Amino acid sequence: MPDHQLVSVVIPAREAAGTLGRALASVLAQDYRPLEIIVVDDASRDETAAMAASFQEAAPHLRLIRLPRPLGAAGARNAGIAAACGEIIAFQDADDEWLPGKLSAQIALLRRAPQPVFVACGCRLIAPDGRDLGPLYDGQIPQAGPRAWPGLLARNTIATPSVLAWRDALLAVGGFDTTLPVGEDQDLWIRLALRGRLGYVDAALVRVHVTPGSLSGVGEADGCRQQLAITLPMVRRHVAAQRQALSRAERRRILGERWGRLGRAAYGYRLYGEGLRLVLQATLLGFEPARNLWFLLSASPPARWLKRRLALDRRG
Repeated sequence: MPDHQLVSVVIPAREAAGTLGRALASVLAQDYRPLEIIVVDDASRDETAAMAASFQEAAPHLRLIRLPRPLGAAGARNAGIAAACGEIIAFQDADDEWLPGKLSAQIALLRRAPQPVFVACGCRLIAPDGRDLGPLYDGQIPQAGPRAWPGLLARNTIATPSVLAWRDALLAVGGFDTTLPVGEDQDLWIRLALRGRLGYVDAALVRVHVTPGSLSGVGEADGCRQQLAITLPMVRRHVAAQRQALSRAERRRILGERWGRLGRAAYGYRLYGEGLRLVLQATLLGFEPARNLWFLLSASPPARWLKRRLALDRRG
């Protein structure tokens, strides 16, 4: 195995002229070489392509692919994977940043025996005004090794711009599922983890920016509805397919954690019917029943009304 394998950085971009420069600069600041950078312009109507082209003099290894019609995040990334020349694919998003040393740290782990199929790292969430909002996923990290997939079924803890993967493994599992408008990244990490080991660098090497109108971004309430309609059924399909490889306790934990967390989120967006159903389902599975019941008692519309009433009475 050569000491320095070509890494192809795949960056999907749609209407990203305002942020793509920051993402590209963070890639070019890496100390690992050789790099191939592939920007996939997902039929943008702004100056995204021009922004990418402006970097080609400083980065002759940058390639720009312009799609004639929008394919979405999954389709754009698949186009980049198909065009890549490198044995290793690194995913970056057009609105996020890598910190210096990210690639070197992850590639060292990717090449270490027993060799992982893919590697991820920690991330920090950055507000539009530049404030650091703390670690992504509340600081939860995936379980590295050959049994990462049950944990990823219960909760996604891997951000796309943190991932490096062997290109042949990505092709073997079929890349991103373009039928999934959301959750396509979670689905791919589960399929890769089923194929082999996950490696994890426990350091925050990516800055994930909260960017309204990004390629995969939707409103928060709409995002919750999509999780209910698309991501949750995707997880259930994986659980059903791996039923023989999961213990009964693992299946209960996976569904209980997914239902409970998504149900509480649905309540926050006033999707009370769906939220109540999911939190009750998690409780009936025996997953954190005390927490779920207390949430229902304290977060229900009558309880919220009572809290507001008491607050008004105190002010009066």
